[in-house]
Amino acid sequence: MRFLSDKEVVLFGSYVTGNVGPRSDIDVAIITRSDNRREMMQIRIEAAGKAPNYYDIQVFEALPLVLKGAIIENFVVLFGDPLEIGMYFYHIRKIWDDYRHRIEVPTIDDIRKGITES
Repeated sequence: MRFLSDKEVVLFGSYVTGNVGPRSDIDVAIITRSDNRREMMQIRIEAAGKAPNYYDIQVFEALPLVLKGAIIENFVVLFGDPLEIGMYFYHIRKIWDDYRHRIEVPTIDDIRKGITES
């Protein structure tokens, strides 16, 4: 994953929660601080092309709020300044805290299970 060392990158999901199973992939989110969808897609495609298949690489800003909320509640910084990433997540956490009471929040593993069952 050294090819991502110049970006802000966090680990999330089962490898952070400790719920790793035989079919678990490694969930990684790249923080772009961009709202340009084309740029986000290009970053994701380039990263996915360089990473082994057992990595699930996402662009944080492209994810739905429910997934962003799950990530900011349980993540590990792989690359980047943890303080800077924490400050960036603080603003998103405020939005998430205003929204979260309106829904029942599934875990990342629940979401994956639902996807594979459908």
